[in-house]
Amino acid sequence: MSLRHSITGGFILSVLFSLTAQACSDDSCYPTWDLKRDLLDTCNNTPFLSPANDSRVNLQLLLADYVHTPLPTPSADNYYKDQGYAQVPFPVDLSDETETANTETTAQPSPLTNQAIQLGMTSAAVSTLLTQNNTWEGSRCASNNQQTALTYLQQLAKATDIPTEERQSLAQSRIAILQSCDADQSQQSGLLPANIQSPSGLLFANYLQGALAFYNGDFTQALVSFNALSLSTQPWLKETASYMKGRVFLNSAQQDAFDDMGFPNNEKIDMTSLQAAESAFNSYLTDYPQGQYAASAKGLLRRVYWLMNDQKRLAQSYAYWFEHPSKEANISSNQLVQEIDNKLLLSTSNADNIDDPQLLTIIDLMLMRQRNSDDSRPPFTLAQLEAQQARFAKQPALYTYLLGAYALYVEKDANKTLSILSKEPTDKPLDYLTFSQQTLRGFALESNEQWTQAEQLWLKLIPLAKQPLQRQQLELALAMNYERNEKLAQIFAHNSLIKTPMVREILLRNVAGPALLRQQISKPASAQEHDVALFTLLYKDLTHGFYADFLTDVKQLPEKAGTEPLFMGFTYNAQQALALFQWDGKNATEYQCPALSEVAQILRDDKNNPRALNCLGEFVFRHGLDDFPLNNQPESHELGGTATQFAGKLFSRLDGYQQVIANKAAAHDDKAYALYRAVNCFAPSGYNSCGSQEIPIEQRKQWFHTLKSQYGDTRWGQQLKYYW
Repeated sequence: MSLRHSITGGFILSVLFSLTAQACSDDSCYPTWDLKRDLLDTCNNTPFLSPANDSRVNLQLLLADYVHTPLPTPSADNYYKDQGYAQVPFPVDLSDETETANTETTAQPSPLTNQAIQLGMTSAAVSTLLTQNNTWEGSRCASNNQQTALTYLQQLAKATDIPTEERQSLAQSRIAILQSCDADQSQQSGLLPANIQSPSGLLFANYLQGALAFYNGDFTQALVSFNALSLSTQPWLKETASYMKGRVFLNSAQQDAFDDMGFPNNEKIDMTSLQAAESAFNSYLTDYPQGQYAASAKGLLRRVYWLMNDQKRLAQSYAYWFEHPSKEANISSNQLVQEIDNKLLLSTSNADNIDDPQLLTIIDLMLMRQRNSDDSRPPFTLAQLEAQQARFAKQPALYTYLLGAYALYVEKDANKTLSILSKEPTDKPLDYLTFSQQTLRGFALESNEQWTQAEQLWLKLIPLAKQPLQRQQLELALAMNYERNEKLAQIFAHNSLIKTPMVREILLRNVAGPALLRQQISKPASAQEHDVALFTLLYKDLTHGFYADFLTDVKQLPEKAGTEPLFMGFTYNAQQALALFQWDGKNATEYQCPALSEVAQILRDDKNNPRALNCLGEFVFRHGLDDFPLNNQPESHELGGTATQFAGKLFSRLDGYQQVIANKAAAHDDKAYALYRAVNCFAPSGYNSCGSQEIPIEQRKQWFHTLKSQYGDTRWGQQLKYYW
């Protein structure tokens, strides 16, 4: 039996589900700057209740409202910055940032060491045993740790009727057991204390025998030992034995139920033992409702219900946490969210089993998502939603929100949404539910092209946004409103409420014209914004044919421009820096080019100059700019998805090569190089990597034969072996 299967098959399962749930079309997450979405995308979550959110995020929002568990702020580390994220949208991140510090140092012994010394052990003996201590992460042995050993030693110290020698022996055995999990019988026997005679000492020895048997998978012996302690007059032993009986039955029930990947097979679960585990945990909670293991027992009961596939009781146990403080749980709020998602939300086949309005809300939002073509489930109907109304009796606002969401996302009826969610915002700070309601109202107004009314709503909400991430979402919503209502200049006005750097940069990169770019270069909100605006201006000057403007604008670069890469949108190639525009013309071939500024000067005077066109192509080719983000607009529904205000046609290398090929006055070497590069645009896939043109293979074949027959004396004609 693999150790991990004994207690945390579900943990492994949760990891797998987590990885599956977070998978995007690529191996990483990339932001989609859009708010009104109904297609699940765990890479792009928002701080309002949305069908497109990962269900874990929606769960966190509701916990923030009803249990006052703060919504964690998404990570701002360099990874996410490098992928172009701000705080909204954000990828789901349920990692617990806090790490348990190692309190042991050579200068300051651990509490366990101190307690063992007080019981008569030497520091050297304790140290020797602890150096062999293992961490049994993800198994029943996870509780075999220094904290549980310390608790045992503390209780042992209180038992003054045990002789000193026996207490020392018992303490030594408990510390030695720290290294034991799945030890063989001979090893186990050597870990137990010998020559214990006193009645209380025998009770503590009996506990060690039961614990050792449990950690090593001998559930029969463990049960014998813990049953014997149920009648103990020692309070701690009696309580702990009562709790441990439930763990024995649970681990016995599931020991053969998980495959190598951590997935449970219900047919291999021992239901008799599972029912016994349920009974034992309930008995413990009856006897010790505030006991030291109460939180753990409740957590293990949830596992029992999960293994029983009892979704109704499982849901009820999770609903408990919407009414009780999280400090009553023995796991973090992030771990609890992950558990609810993996064990209930991802497997719930019948919403009729769910009575809790918060959990039902999350499930309903999942059912409102845009459906994939291969989704065989029947659609979620309004009649089904209306039939749930009684279950929302304690949370009617949630039900109202769901009706409004259904009208907007499923029925595509913005007017109906506005009639359902008719309340204007008050002057009170917004919880996440109220924030979600007002967000939908804004979306509905914009769906009706009531841009001014939506703008007024976003502006009214901004000073009310006090919860994490609300302000960032509203800035994005307002920016998208201004962009689509032809008010781009307001985003960059001196009194603009839109402060999120990435929002401003996206609009500068994709929509702004030359005048606005020059304005932000002269009066930027930050040094980063200055550099992004200048880079965009120089790049588009050059690639849109404004060579004279480029020669003027490039003078704003210092003598040695910055080499720090700027994020200009996702690219598989490296990001570029302002130093790009001080290219000296050097390349990896014998085709000689002047510096970039000289290339621009030549094209300013003669836009058809063959060598300059080839060299502009070299600039693009050598720096991986064929598919640079600034060449492409975002989708129309995304921020920056409106038409660019930068005039002119985007230069592509293949356009330049074709101009040179068609130029009868082009020099022999220039035309040969253009033919060589034009053919190579399609290597090796047959698809154009130098632009968007579709060139028939017959044309590419003709270029190849022209190069070989008329320019075979050049190194370009000699070097090219194939066409594609």
